[in-house]
Amino acid sequence: MNHHEESKNLFQSRKSHRKFDKSKPIPQATLENILTDALRAPSWANTQPWEVFIATGGTLEAVREAYLAAFDRSEPYNTDVPVPKEWPEYMQERSIRNSIHMFECMGIDREDEKARELNRRNNISFFDGTALVIICQERSLTDWSTMDLGTFAGYLVLAAEHHHVQSVPAFNSIAYPQILREKLSIPDHLIIRSGVVLGYAVEDSPYNEHTSDREALHQMVHFLN
Repeated sequence: MNHHEESKNLFQSRKSHRKFDKSKPIPQATLENILTDALRAPSWANTQPWEVFIATGGTLEAVREAYLAAFDRSEPYNTDVPVPKEWPEYMQERSIRNSIHMFECMGIDREDEKARELNRRNNISFFDGTALVIICQERSLTDWSTMDLGTFAGYLVLAAEHHHVQSVPAFNSIAYPQILREKLSIPDHLIIRSGVVLGYAVEDSPYNEHTSDREALHQMVHFLN
């Protein structure tokens, strides 16, 4: 396989996984290799605005336990960054279509509240992942730097795939910033922007059967000659 084929395979094979094997921690050297690669992400004037915190081992378990406790108390999510109140209709249609297929793959019926609750608990406990990557930025920075953080997150998941580690960018991972600040010593001058869960996927889990689709090139890209 030549370099072009390897690169294409990397982009096409990466997907979000939602069930990891807790008994298989990621070696520290592998994590460092992933992050070293991800840190090559470009940024405006090479400002590299990301501040990254990674929880593994006992620290991750403490975060997971605290998240589950907050979830069981029905504490509302309180992210540093406001969530969209609504999506444009065509985006909402994509999201609904994706959710329907994902639940079909998981074997979860719309009326099966017990199964849906188990899925919610799986989400809030980081899908049994063995590394939680929290990506932050200085509060004084603008949307331009936030775009750079998104680029870094993209590099991160591709670097993980290259090193045979699976991933999922997860909104639920930053649901309780007060817990993250306490457990990971994240200072108040940083905004907690996003989180990515890493681990070794349980390949035969129904939680991992779903692969999201993508819109056709001509629907998303406008070529003007």
